[in-house]
Amino acid sequence: RAIRSMKILKAATIITLLFCGLILILTVLDFAALGDIKQDYVSEYILNDLKISLSEDLPNWTSTQGEWYMVSLSLYLRFIFLILNMGLLAFFYRKLASNRRNA
Repeated sequence: RAIRSMKILKAATIITLLFCGLILILTVLDFAALGDIKQDYVSEYILNDLKISLSEDLPNWTSTQGEWYMVSLSLYLRFIFLILNMGLLAFFYRKLASNRRNA
């Protein structure tokens, strides 16, 4: 039983570390995407609200759709990671508590 618990603990730790690496990469990509959004994003809604008219439509790149997609994806994956991480930590805590009681 102890060997099985150690295998589960080892596998869960490796998976968690891989997710941590993914979240770290997404954080760097978030920073880059938000920098692009700051530089390039133009909102037609805001321009209309400010009563600024343009002689032609804005180019597609001013909407920074790819950057917004990256930021959204990162947020969703970060949320899932944190929920899974909390569950995993609760599982480990319960395992440790039961091992102390049994010892």
